[in-house]
Amino acid sequence: MNSICQKSRDNKSAKTSRRELIDRIAMGVAHEIRNPLTVIKGYLQLQERKSAYCTGESLGIIYQELHRIEALATNIIALAQNKAIKKSPVNLNGLLKKIYPVIQSAALKNGIVTELLLGDNLPMLDLNAEEIEQLVVNLACNGIEAMQANGRLTIGAVRKSSRVILYIQDEGSGIPPEQLEQIFDPFYTTKECNTGLGLAVSRSIVERHHGKIKIVSTLGAGSVFKILFPILERGQHSGRR
Repeated sequence: MNSICQKSRDNKSAKTSRRELIDRIAMGVAHEIRNPLTVIKGYLQLQERKSAYCTGESLGIIYQELHRIEALATNIIALAQNKAIKKSPVNLNGLLKKIYPVIQSAALKNGIVTELLLGDNLPMLDLNAEEIEQLVVNLACNGIEAMQANGRLTIGAVRKSSRVILYIQDEGSGIPPEQLEQIFDPFYTTKECNTGLGLAVSRSIVERHHGKIKIVSTLGAGSVFKILFPILERGQHSGRR
């Protein structure tokens, strides 16, 4: 029995060490990518004003690709970091109303209809608003990419017992059962031109908020991501955790 327990501890320690090594490598690579991007952007902005050689269309493509690299670096850092985050009481309905126009605009460009369903009498939640906005955008974009034109994306919130559930539902093709265990793994993706980091970052954000993320998916009908947040008790405020 002791040898079995020791082996289990050794395996857990090895996994932790590998994870820490990956985190350090990821942080280093991400910073190395992101730092020169700032210089490149500044140079391009200067040339855009000075030179007629670079057309607006060409610069637009360059900026688009730079933004893609920058987003990748940001996601890697978000995935790798495990530091305490600053939280404060947040009105989830207000947060969703703030971020909804951005999601609606992205959806319309792809011919997707959107719907926002706000919860009744939702309590304040102990959240980092910036991270939750990123979470909602990540999951919404994932849903948009999963659908054809005329699909519907629904974003909503509802209170259930001692938790508030944030949900993002799409009418895509659904996820095969054998892939459900893998979709939150870093760099796992079945889509072209996708880094496979969005869902991994989303899970990391939820875990930092002591919440849970679940997915219900039906082939041919779509998927719904559910994020369960613990309710902030009256007079309770964690600040940093």
